[in-house]
Parts: sequence; structure tokens; C-alpha cells
Amino acid sequence: MTVARLHNQWLIALELVALLLVVGVSAWLFPAIQAVQMTAALAVAYVVPRWLYHRGHHASPVGHAVLLVAALWLAAIALPCVWSATVGSGASFAMPQLHGDASDYYDWALAHYDGSAVEPKVTFWGYSIMILALWHVLGVSIIWPVAANVMATLITIVLAGKLAARLVKSDNKRAATLTMALLTVMGYFMSQGAQMLKEPWVYLAITLIAHGLCPNRNCNRALCIMHCALIYALGCLILAAVRAKYINFLFIGIVMMMLADSSPQPHLKRGVSRVAVSLHSTLFRGGWGALMLAITLACWLLGMAMTDHYTVIQQVNNVTGQGGMSWIFAPQGVYQQLLGDYFHYPAWKKLLCLPLTCGVQWIIPFPWLPEGHSATWLSIAPRLRLGWYVVSGVVLYFYLFRSWRRGWLWVAWAWFPMVCYAGIAYMTAGTVSRYILAFQPWWMALAAVTLLTCWRQRNFRLFMLAYLAAITTTLIICHFL
Repeated sequence: MTVARLHNQWLIALELVALLLVVGVSAWLFPAIQAVQMTAALAVAYVVPRWLYHRGHHASPVGHAVLLVAALWLAAIALPCVWSATVGSGASFAMPQLHGDASDYYDWALAHYDGSAVEPKVTFWGYSIMILALWHVLGVSIIWPVAANVMATLITIVLAGKLAARLVKSDNKRAATLTMALLTVMGYFMSQGAQMLKEPWVYLAITLIAHGLCPNRNCNRALCIMHCALIYALGCLILAAVRAKYINFLFIGIVMMMLADSSPQPHLKRGVSRVAVSLHSTLFRGGWGALMLAITLACWLLGMAMTDHYTVIQQVNNVTGQGGMSWIFAPQGVYQQLLGDYFHYPAWKKLLCLPLTCGVQWIIPFPWLPEGHSATWLSIAPRLRLGWYVVSGVVLYFYLFRSWRRGWLWVAWAWFPMVCYAGIAYMTAGTVSRYILAFQPWWMALAAVTLLTCWRQRNFRLFMLAYLAAITTTLIICHFL
């Protein structure tokens, strides 16, 4: 018996055990019909990304096990969320008891499905349209959109691993597996990926965009151009449907890469390849930059068309303190006293505050719990972001010491998510960590490459010790404040 066949048998055995576990929990929590539906939906949500991962050249037995663990964790979040909205609240699966954004998305879909709900104000319709499409095929139930979110999150994890595999010259399986594992321990990222929120689709869109801007170095030039254009367009289309505001950042990213120098730099040590060395010459010359901008603009206009009320004026008002941003995401407590009336500051003063707002967004587990809501393990535990506190140090090490060792084009691609991060901190005073979750797959790929190349370096270990000490001290101070 070959080693590969033995690994495959062990994996199938573990998957059967996991399936039986989901069956048992579903049968305990839900009525028989809904338990079968929940089990089947979660099984499909796992099988599709598993199939995609298995077909990739970066697939490995350990990676399959990581994907299974991620699926189980997402199921452990999805099951109690569905239970609390239905059986736990005395509501039906067709008319669950939801709150906040989840309630708006669901009611919008119901209003357009059979008129049984009053249409709420939803900024972008894409996620609700997806719910509506699922209902026309499978019937009205909260189960289907939750399972679709689980599947989108798992596909994002698979694509993040593939992205890391494209960043290295050797050990691409290790890079992919490590990236998937790092994403799996991101508690807040995973918690948002199994609820009635549009975040999983934003995750997926941004990860596709990262692939579209970082083409495979070994493929045929013409094939690369077509492949990257299609992937980038798909990511933009998804983003336009579910959260078109993020497309504003894409304009900045495309311009950054168009202005970047394409001259190659030496290889990083230990086999890291020169990623996107020829990206400028193969993509942005000959009008390709204009094409990328045209795709971005078209998707942005589509996103603006898929809303009744959101306009460019509202975006400007939010940034200048005249819109809802100033009271929805206003700083609280000691942070508010420190920052003052941030949302009415002039632009130059907000820019001066960026070190503070970015630092707060990086460390403090925002967003705040809504007033009057009690804290539960589902709301508090993921926001502690213990995995993020550790891995974010690796990300910072990469940006401070590793990202500058290659050509400017590589720098532009690698720094693009950090520019978006700073933009979000600028707009929300650093109080909405949920908005940066979509860039974590990008960062985890960079972190995995950094770990593989720097793990044995003394400077890296000293930096991580100092960073973790600083994080611990900051959290202790914040606790007493």
C-alpha cells in the first residue's frame, strides 16, 4: 500500500467521523427534516472546496486535514447560530429571529421573494440576491445562506493557500498548508464566515483580486493576461455586488502597480521567488493598465447601481463627519477622550492621527458590542483574536524588513492591502476591525512565506519576542482603562 493511498484512507476515515459528529449535533439541536438539511448543506459546503483543493498542485495530506479542521470549526459556529435564530428563539427556519445586518439581508430577500416582509434599507443588494437565488432553488430557509457562507469561507482558505504557493519557488505545498493553518486560527475571521453576513463573499472577492494582480510566473504570457483579467474581473464583480465601497481601494492599488518599477531584484533567501518581476511589462504596457482601470470602474458603477440610496456624496460625507459614520462608529470610553471629535477633523489632522488609529485597529478587539446586548462566548471569544496577535507580528516583520528586498512592483502588490487597511482606519477611526478581515488571506500568505524564510533567523525571533511583549503590555493597560 502506497503512502498516498494510506493518507487518503485516513483522511476519508476522519471525514466520516466529522460527518457523524455533525449528524449527531444537528439531530440533537434541530427537528429531523431540518437536521438532514443542515447536515447535507454543510457537507456540500465542505465537498466543493475540498474538490478544488485536491485538484491543485499545492495539495497535501496535511493541507486536507487543515481544511477539514476549518470546516469543523465553521460548522461549530454555524450550528449554534442557526439554532439561536430558530429553535432557540421559538422561530421557524423560514422566518428566523435575526438582528442587525443579518435581519436586513434576510428581510430584503423575503420582501422580494413573496412580500412577507417589509423591505428594509440595504446598502448593496448582492448578498440578498444570492439568498433569493438559493430560495428559488431550495426553498425558503436560513440554512442555505449560512451554508453558502461556510463554503465561501472555505474556498477563500483554499485560494489563500494557492496564493502562497505562487509566492515561493520551492516548498509550495508547505507554504500553502501553512497559510491555510494560519487562516484557520484567525478566530474573528472564522466567526464572521459562518453567520448571516456578507463578509465571506468580501473575503472571497479580495482573495480573487489578489490572485488577479499577482499572475503565475511560469505560465504562457497570453494565457497569464487572460487568466488574470478573468480572475480580477470576477473578484471585482463579487465585490461590486456585496460591498462596492471597497472598489475605491482598487483604483489606488491599480495606480500603485502602474507606477511601480518593473526591474527585478535578487531572490530572497531559502527559495522565495521573484513574484511579479515581469508584471509591469506583461500587464501594464500596451494598455493593460487602462483595461484594469476600466474593469474596476465598470464594477464600481455596477455596485453603485445596485443600491437605492448609497452615492458618492454619502461616501464623502462619511469621511468628513457629516454622514452616519460619526455616530455609528464613534470611538468610545477612554479612546474617545484621547481622540476627541475625530470625524469632524480636517483631512490633515486625520492623517496625523493615522499611527494611533491604525495601531488601535491592529490590536484592540473592536467593534464594540451594541448597547444593551449581553456578551456571549460567540461575541467575545472570537474578538480576542489571539491568533491574530501572534501572526500579525510576522506580518509587521515582513513589511518592515522583508518587503523592500525586491522590485517596486512587488512592493506595490505586497503593500496594497496595507494601504487599504490605513484607508479603513482613516474612515472609521480604527474602530471597525471587521472591515479589515477581508485582507487577512492576503496577509496570511505573506506571513507564511516570511515564516518559511525567516524562522531560523535570530533577528526575527528577537523581533517577535519584543512584539508579543508589547502586545501583552498594551492589552493589560487597555483592560485596566
